Amino acid sequence: MSRVHRVQNIRTNDRVGYCLDILDLFLSKAAAGREKDREFCSALLSYGYLLPEEALEKIPIMPIGEEDKRRLRARIRRWAKP
Repeated sequence: MSRVHRVQNIRTNDRVGYCLDILDLFLSKAAAGREKDREFCSALLSYGYLLPEEALEKIPIMPIGEEDKRRLRARIRRWAKP
């Protein structure tokens, strides 16, 4: 099931806007692994917008190589540490 939500109201001039689910946004930024992404993702974790376990559960279905998945798991665990 897709977790993308549709948004449409008067402020969008009756156009449809598509918004990424917070978990999908987190995973895409975590996979990129840039410094600005680390700061953003760490903030999502520290403010409780998602749990690291939620992200770790989705890694097996990501369309990236096994070595990239290993690095991503390690990165998320590192970022989740207080």
